[in-house]
Amino acid sequence: MIDRVITWWTVNIPPWALIALIIHGTIMITIAYLILLERKVASWVQDRIGPNRVGLGFGILPIIKNWKMNGLGQPLADGLKFIVKEDYRAAGVDKILFTVAPGIMIIVVIVSIAVLPWGGTRQVDRIITIPPSNTISVVEAAQSQIAQGDELVGNPVQIGSTRQFQITYRYPFQIASLNIGVLYILAVLSLAVYGVVIGGWASNNKYSFLGGLRACVNMISYEIPLGLSVICIVLMYGTLDLNIIVEQQCHYWAKIIPAWNVFTQPLAFIMFLICIHAEANRAPFDMAEAEQELVGGYHTEYSAMRFALFFLGEYAGMITTSAVCVALFFGGWHLPWIEWAWPALAGNVDPSHPAVTTSIVACVFRAAVFFGKTIFFIFVFMWVRWSLPRLRFDQLMMLAWRALIPISLAIVMATAIIIFAYNGKSYLKVDGSMALVFLVANIAVALFIMLITSLLPPAPATNRRLTVLGSRFNKPPTSMASAGAAN
Repeated sequence: MIDRVITWWTVNIPPWALIALIIHGTIMITIAYLILLERKVASWVQDRIGPNRVGLGFGILPIIKNWKMNGLGQPLADGLKFIVKEDYRAAGVDKILFTVAPGIMIIVVIVSIAVLPWGGTRQVDRIITIPPSNTISVVEAAQSQIAQGDELVGNPVQIGSTRQFQITYRYPFQIASLNIGVLYILAVLSLAVYGVVIGGWASNNKYSFLGGLRACVNMISYEIPLGLSVICIVLMYGTLDLNIIVEQQCHYWAKIIPAWNVFTQPLAFIMFLICIHAEANRAPFDMAEAEQELVGGYHTEYSAMRFALFFLGEYAGMITTSAVCVALFFGGWHLPWIEWAWPALAGNVDPSHPAVTTSIVACVFRAAVFFGKTIFFIFVFMWVRWSLPRLRFDQLMMLAWRALIPISLAIVMATAIIIFAYNGKSYLKVDGSMALVFLVANIAVALFIMLITSLLPPAPATNRRLTVLGSRFNKPPTSMASAGAAN
C-alpha cells in the first residue's frame, strides 16, 4: 500500500511541488523560532537566562500544561499576541499602501528562496508504458511523462517486446532551477526595500518617512559592494547558476582542503558578509529603525500583524542572505570528508558531476547540511547585533563609499587579471594552483589597501568635542580638581 502511494505521488506530483511545500514550511517555522533564538542569544551575551517560562501547553493543555520546555512556546505566544492585538491605523495614512507595504517585504523575501540549491541533483530510473495508439516518438512520450524542468538522460530503453520503456531522468533538489540564479536573487532581494520605503511614506509620519529614506540610501550604497563581491565568484566560474557554483566547490585541494570559495576569495566573503548585514537592516546597520533617533523608523505607526510581517520579513531576509552566502562561499550542501564514509554524498553516478546522486536520503541529508550552515550564519547576525553599537548615519555612508566600494573594485580587478592571465584556460573548476593565486591576490589587495590608507589624509573629525557655553565640562581637568579641593 505504501509503495503504491509513493509511486502514485512520484508519477503524478512533480518533485518541485513537494520540495517547495517542505522548504517553505520549514522556513516559516524557522522564522518563528528565530525570534526565540534572537532573545536567547541576547541573554547569553548579556549573561542572563532569557525566555524559559512558556511551554507548548500554554498552561492550558492537560499533561504538558506545566512543562516549561525551555521556552519553546514563546514564539507561539508572541504570534498569538500579534493576532489578537488591536490593529491600529493612524489618521491620515494611505490605507492601501499602508497595508500593502509589509506584504511586499515578506513576499519578496520568500520568493527569492526558490532558486537556492538545497541538495544537488537526483537521478531516477523509471518504467513507463506507451499506448499503441500513441503516434509521437518514444522520446517525446517519455518527456511528457516527467515533470517540467526534469532532464531526460539518454534514450529510453525498451523492455522486452512490449511498449514498456525504462527512462532515466534527473531533477534538481530545489524549487526552481535557473541558470541566472545569482542574478535572480540579487534582483528580487533589492525589491524588499520598496516595502520599507512605501511603509514609511504611507504612514504619514516624519520619523517613518526618514526611516524609509535611510533604508533607500542604505540599499543604494551597499548594493554596489554586494554585487561586486558576487561578481568575483561569477568571474571565477563563468556562470550565474548556483547549482554549478556549489557543485564546483565539492572537491579538495591537496586531497584534504575543501575547495570552498572562502579560501580563494576571503576579502570578497568579508565584503559580502558586511553588505548582507546592511541589506537586512540588521545592527550595526539598522539606521532605518533607530529607536533612539526615529522612535522605530519605518514601522513606527504599525501594530498587530502588519508589524509582525515587517518583523518576520527581516528574519526571512536573514535566512535568504545567509543561504546565498553559504552557496557562494561555503560549498552549499557539501560537508567535507563525510563522503569518504558515505559515498552517495559525493555523487554515485558521474565522478565529474558530484551533485548527481540516486539516493533521496543523500539529497535530504545535503539539504540538512545546507540548512545547518545557514543557521550558523544567522547566529552570526545575532552575535553581531548584541556585540557592536549602531553606526552613525555619516559613518554608515563613509564605510560604504570610502572603504567597501574601493576594496570591492580592487578585488574584482585582481580576479579579472588572474583569469585573463590564465589565457583562456577553463576556469569552471578552480584547481589548487589557481586557488593559491587567488588567495595571494587577496592578500596583496589587503596590503595595498592598508598602504594607501596610511598615505591618504585622515577622515574629517566628526567626533570632535564642542564647546558649550556655561558647561562645567569646558574646564580642564586640573582646574576642576583644584576647584573641588577649594570647596
